[in-house]
Amino acid sequence: MAKKPSYEDAHLVVAAVRVLGHRETKPPTPEQVAALLDLPAELVRSLVVSLGDLGVLHLMENPFETRIELGDYTLIEDLPRSAEGPTMKDEIEDFVERKKKEVEEAEKMFTPDEMQKKKKEKLAKLEDEMKRMKKGKYQPFPD
Repeated sequence: MAKKPSYEDAHLVVAAVRVLGHRETKPPTPEQVAALLDLPAELVRSLVVSLGDLGVLHLMENPFETRIELGDYTLIEDLPRSAEGPTMKDEIEDFVERKKKEVEEAEKMFTPDEMQKKKKEKLAKLEDEMKRMKKGKYQPFPD
């Protein structure tokens, strides 16, 4: 079972499910709930699964999508009123930030300036090897 969501998070997700169910006239997907609440989809999916395990929500899954219906929403009253320590939202935001930095570094490696720099370094190394060969001091595997 996933980590229990807080009382506030549970009420927020349940309210979004109600609003979207009314607006769309069919049960919403976790992605629609995330868009309405302006939260990361990973966080909302985790909350939905946790609330489904608790019986607060019912998940209707097929191979293509997951839809959410209300279950026994009175079970929300049993949830903790506030999360102690770092919340799941904070953890997911940190994860998303780390992934953004990794992507930026990967993109930086393939910029034209970086490619030119690597090419110049490689040519300089080859030039040094050629100079050593001409002097007769070439060692393919220097110490």
